Amino acid sequence: MLENNLTDNAVMKLGDDYFLHKLDDSLSWLFNIDSGECYNLNESSFFVLSLFDGKKTMEDIRKIYVTKYSLTETENKMLLRDVNELLKQLINDNVLAKIKKEDDNCI
Repeated sequence: MLENNLTDNAVMKLGDDYFLHKLDDSLSWLFNIDSGECYNLNESSFFVLSLFDGKKTMEDIRKIYVTKYSLTETENKMLLRDVNELLKQLINDNVLAKIKKEDDNCI
């Protein structure tokens, strides 16, 4: 699990200060428009980040990622571990932001 307050049903998007750009299959970046920082991305990192459209759940994104890159059950486990670590880092760095739902404010 990523964080105690984030479930598989959590819906997230790129933070407001971030955007993705892809020039071609070998050149893609994540830009922070507030700080001016630019991060070169490999194909799989760009793919994962592009899935955060504010509609898909964390579980949806994990399934799409594993389906795209995995060939065996052993690879599934390794890919899930890797993508969970990547997602933790992106959340901790505020690259990803949780979408607030109306029922999130209910007591």
